[in-house]
Amino acid sequence: MLKRTSAAVVISVLMACGDPVPDPVPVPVPVPEEQHTAAETPAATPEPTPDPAADLARDILREVVSREAADPANAWALAHGILAWGQEFRASDGRLAVEVLATDFLEADISFAKTRGDVRVEPHTDLILKTLVEAGVPLDEPMAEGKPTLRALLQTSQGRFDPALPTPNDSPWSIQAYCQAGAEWEGTEGASRALLAKVEEETMFIRRAVAAGETIQKRKQDIFAYTCGGAHLIGGATACAGVGWPKQGNTQARVDALIDLYLARVPVETRLVDESIQAYPQLAPILHNQDIKFLGHLIEVLSKAQRDGLWTPNDAEDLILRNAEARLLAQVIMLKQAGVYEPAAMDQLASDPETFQFYLDLVGDACHAFNGLRIRAAL
Repeated sequence: MLKRTSAAVVISVLMACGDPVPDPVPVPVPVPEEQHTAAETPAATPEPTPDPAADLARDILREVVSREAADPANAWALAHGILAWGQEFRASDGRLAVEVLATDFLEADISFAKTRGDVRVEPHTDLILKTLVEAGVPLDEPMAEGKPTLRALLQTSQGRFDPALPTPNDSPWSIQAYCQAGAEWEGTEGASRALLAKVEEETMFIRRAVAAGETIQKRKQDIFAYTCGGAHLIGGATACAGVGWPKQGNTQARVDALIDLYLARVPVETRLVDESIQAYPQLAPILHNQDIKFLGHLIEVLSKAQRDGLWTPNDAEDLILRNAEARLLAQVIMLKQAGVYEPAAMDQLASDPETFQFYLDLVGDACHAFNGLRIRAAL
């Protein structure tokens, strides 16, 4: 069990997306009466049984994504809405989200700033570029009337890219866009090779623990210190491999090994959430969403890898994914029952600086989870 030191210690270990979370985060919603505990939810989840609430949970995610990601004043949210729904996603004012981003947020130098005043645009470099490329926005058509093309945005990014990866936590979005744009660029090979090597470096401690039969420790070290627990680092590397980058070296075998290590984290991550809820029930909403964060990104990354023909799960791996999906949907129901997803509660979270990061996590994680489930269903 976790040492009962303080809620801050638990949250600092668990939360890896966005800004640091205050201690404790005031959440203006009730905590559900029934909680998942370590005793009730084994680390290795059992074979799922038919769950009539699964469709309801998907409907809840659909509603949250459609409502909260459609704010035309929130570029970051719009980009996540495009990720979840595709390039036809519209802002609440009726405009295509792609048009809003290009018209209202694109800078004169054909780039997106991290922030514009108090508005978060793309806290990670090229988050919007990567999203538009992945969503299939045409490279050579204006992103909006009178605005530059996506290819111009891509070329601007490539012109400023540093192949040394001085900030590897801010590079996966750019590199994935270069790989998936379908346009040859001399830097793509080196960038994709550097990204793959960086993921291997940051997961080496997991590889050693698995080889030695030891428990994987999570203390915000290495891959755990990255945004969303390194999901974007892994997702960028696998997305590049799915379209053939890097072209040199035994890329397939290396990616297979990384996916094995990613799956090995499932019992570690879920057990930590269960134990934390038992130790800190007042933080239950944040902890339920932590499961959605990890499992949603996992399902999204691996479903894309499967869709792209990069990876085919065996029976045991497919079972892990099915159990992950069932657990994720159960956590969505928990947040719904707690009232967290209600419009008034979301508005209150968004309006309070102390809970704004939790609001962003709820929206972003719902979008990644919805996208992953959508791709998995299509498979």
